[in-house]
Amino acid sequence: MSHPKSPSDSPHPPAHFMTSRRGDSSPPTDPDELLKYLEGELEKTRAQLLQADRLATLGTMAASIGHELNNVAAILAHTATFIRTHAVQGKPPEPQDLATLDRGVAHLAQHARNLLHLGTPAQDRPEIFDVMAVVSDVITMLGVSGRTKRVNILTHAPPAPVRVTMSRTKLEQIFVNLITNAADALVDEPAEGRIIHIEVHADHERRRARCVVEDAGCGMPPEVLERVFETYFTTKAPGKGTGLGLWVVKTLLDAVDGTIEVESEAGKGTAVRFDIPMCS
Repeated sequence: MSHPKSPSDSPHPPAHFMTSRRGDSSPPTDPDELLKYLEGELEKTRAQLLQADRLATLGTMAASIGHELNNVAAILAHTATFIRTHAVQGKPPEPQDLATLDRGVAHLAQHARNLLHLGTPAQDRPEIFDVMAVVSDVITMLGVSGRTKRVNILTHAPPAPVRVTMSRTKLEQIFVNLITNAADALVDEPAEGRIIHIEVHADHERRRARCVVEDAGCGMPPEVLERVFETYFTTKAPGKGTGLGLWVVKTLLDAVDGTIEVESEAGKGTAVRFDIPMCS
């Protein structure tokens, strides 16, 4: 059995291994205790990277979502003026104006929930939900943020809900990463070819929810494909990617006994297939 590596042997900066040290205390010298210490440090680093990915996603979406919410606020203010004018004249509000107010408020509330769920670790408690409901919410969120405005997303939903038990936030994070990657791969494709297919179906025999996110974009050559789950590995231009996306997806799936497979060929697109346990 190989000896555990010390923090200085890591290819990453030593700061990654210092998150739980107090003052000037040093790691234990006993081999068993050192192993436990390093495992704890690794878990803390993993959690920090997952949260960093969420915050990076929020950062890229914040400006566009703010613009969209401003538009909704303008509509609400305009509608409120109409209602106020009717009230001054002693007239009841028009039904369509009230409906517009309802839609606008619901729109604002939904975006607030999406952002809170994506950015707050406290929302990570397991719950039972339909996978397609998450897909729908993520597609809406990415559309409003502008991340998918140049692509068409086609969903293939099962005839009945496919329910799983896990953190809804984490499944959202999985789909945000996969759909964003697919959209980025389609940037240079002709408009008619910018299509993302998302499919969800239930494997009742094995009690698994099976999901596919597929694009016909640039694809990846074998030497890139074999590295897609490496931390900080990216082929995107500086500032366009963190290199954490697929590592995050795999880490989140591993935590819930999920599996993932990436199939890709340069010039022909990429298909990401993953599955997670269905709720009993």
